[in-house]
Amino acid sequence: MENINLSDFLEFKFISGLQSNPSQTQMAFLVAKADEKKNEYVYELFLSDGKRHQKLHNLKNKGSFIWESDQSILFPYAKTKKEEKDVKESKKTIYYRYHLVERKLEKAYEFNFLVSIINVLSESKLLLSASMNANQHHLYSDNLDDRKKFLDEEKKRALYEDINEIPFYFNGLGFTANMRNQLFIYDTLSNVVAPIVDSNFSVGIIKVSDDKKHIYFTGQNVTGVRKLTTNLFVYHLESRTSETLYEENDFSIARIYLLNDQIILAGTDMNDFGINQNQDFYVLVNKKLELLNLYRGSIGNSVGSDARLGASPSDVNYEKKVYFVATVDDHNELNSIDLTGNIRLEYQFNGSIDGVTIVSGQFYAIGLYRQKLQEIYHLDLKNNKLEQRTRFNQTALKNKYVASPKEIIYRGENHLVKGWVLFPINFDLSKKYPAILDIHGGPKTVYGKVYYHEMQYWANQGYIVYFANPRGSDGKGDVFADIRGKYGTIDYDDLMNFTDHIIKKVPQIDTEKLFVTGGSYGGFMTNWIVGHTNRFKAAATQRSISNWLSFHGTSDIGFYFSKDQTGGHPNLDTEKLWEQSPMKYAMQINTPLLFIHSDMDYRCPIEQAMQLFTILKEKGNETKLVWFKGETHELSRSGKPQARVKRLTEISEWFNQYR
Repeated sequence: MENINLSDFLEFKFISGLQSNPSQTQMAFLVAKADEKKNEYVYELFLSDGKRHQKLHNLKNKGSFIWESDQSILFPYAKTKKEEKDVKESKKTIYYRYHLVERKLEKAYEFNFLVSIINVLSESKLLLSASMNANQHHLYSDNLDDRKKFLDEEKKRALYEDINEIPFYFNGLGFTANMRNQLFIYDTLSNVVAPIVDSNFSVGIIKVSDDKKHIYFTGQNVTGVRKLTTNLFVYHLESRTSETLYEENDFSIARIYLLNDQIILAGTDMNDFGINQNQDFYVLVNKKLELLNLYRGSIGNSVGSDARLGASPSDVNYEKKVYFVATVDDHNELNSIDLTGNIRLEYQFNGSIDGVTIVSGQFYAIGLYRQKLQEIYHLDLKNNKLEQRTRFNQTALKNKYVASPKEIIYRGENHLVKGWVLFPINFDLSKKYPAILDIHGGPKTVYGKVYYHEMQYWANQGYIVYFANPRGSDGKGDVFADIRGKYGTIDYDDLMNFTDHIIKKVPQIDTEKLFVTGGSYGGFMTNWIVGHTNRFKAAATQRSISNWLSFHGTSDIGFYFSKDQTGGHPNLDTEKLWEQSPMKYAMQINTPLLFIHSDMDYRCPIEQAMQLFTILKEKGNETKLVWFKGETHELSRSGKPQARVKRLTEISEWFNQYR
């Protein structure tokens, strides 16, 4: 049995973009792989009927496509050096068409602005989406000479940002002040691009009716501060008119489903449990929302992993039902809801469903199952059976030691904390081992029994690795997840009690060599833990929060997230936020602390690391800050390959020097 190496993830295949063709007789998907030398990910487009899979084309570093018809697929692509230059310097978008029957590639469309095709409405009309400010409409509306002048002016404006609204930037997107998500109808015959929303209107969720006659969308006119609530609109293709379907602006709409000419919405009023309140289902009747099902479950997938890349649809319509992915406890389930509001468990997937679609009446899902890497599975709902249909990662972990997570449950007074332990390679009952506590982000996410590369690597390096879902985690309802105003209290108690419980259950743990790490909320908890106990030999905090007071004004979500999660305003309730900030307890920190942070992380800005690092360095602590340039909050999951190698190397070496 061989060891898992730190850089093994460079050989992993990441599956995403799963979607069936219009007649649901075939599906296409993307398979990505890291290119360490170019420091990027490259994508290949595949076609499948559920049994046979064939590679269609190498999309280079572009990870998207759309079905044009049963016989053709469109994707952004630059075939020549000139086209690559046009895309990069002239802000053009080029789409190519792949003919499935002839297996032929041809140039399909060239747009004079950065745009995505999101739906093929007819043979002559496309639905386009773009993020742009009001001035950038000149890119497609001006003649070539005026367009060139505008691009020259854009280069000058690139030296600064005019900011008059919040949020002013967004993680992964850069500066977003004055940027609006816009919708357009493109007439392929006349070559005319026509916007269907006002230039100050920003579109959210988009759904097109099956007959392609109506475009449903959420959105808002931004007036300084973006709202968390939104309205619902419809654009009628035939009359070219828009209509407001829901205008109360008191509801956070998370999903739109269209079923038998009925509009079903999933969302929340946020009244009982704040912004993280689980969603209910509503049906729209006469421009009013009528409760369809008081679900209060977690819709979507919040099972964490560092072994996926890209996204796929998490719901699909079939036979008068909407089938949707839900997170329950530590895993995903495929549920359905009909127009009577009846919710039915269709398949319990003991892992992570990373995308779902239907081919010839059969359900297929991208899954992280047990300790395998991503593959596509057939979900036989009638017989409750699971069958793996791809083998993209068959050799990636072949003959490698992959630790099986052993479930450990800590029983509190009124709740249970579920967690797991990974035993190191060649585990010897008579020996003592160092142990790493790994804390998930969120906090409203979960750990499950799926492959996590960093943890498996540490187990292969001789560590016992343990992890858990404390209060604040997803999958167990609103009450369990609600830690507003309680950060560092009941969640800290759960993690410390779970650590004590693990030590009793696994006496091979060397209690003098305990380590702790985590990212985002897990980084907050790492900072908090070392400020409240010296039981850990060393710690590594990643993309963390250290000061709620400054987080409020610097994070892309800070202006609403900090108030919701702490229960106070930085100016009106200063002491309340400071009490919940790890910075307050910096002088109590003695544990050697490594900081991992990225300078384009706008979710937890790097100043959060800078503050705490500076105080610790000033008072003589053993500490180090690894500053990643050009990376975002997603460093550990989808950061550039070289950066991901550096990150895991730094954490591992930090722990190794203290073990």
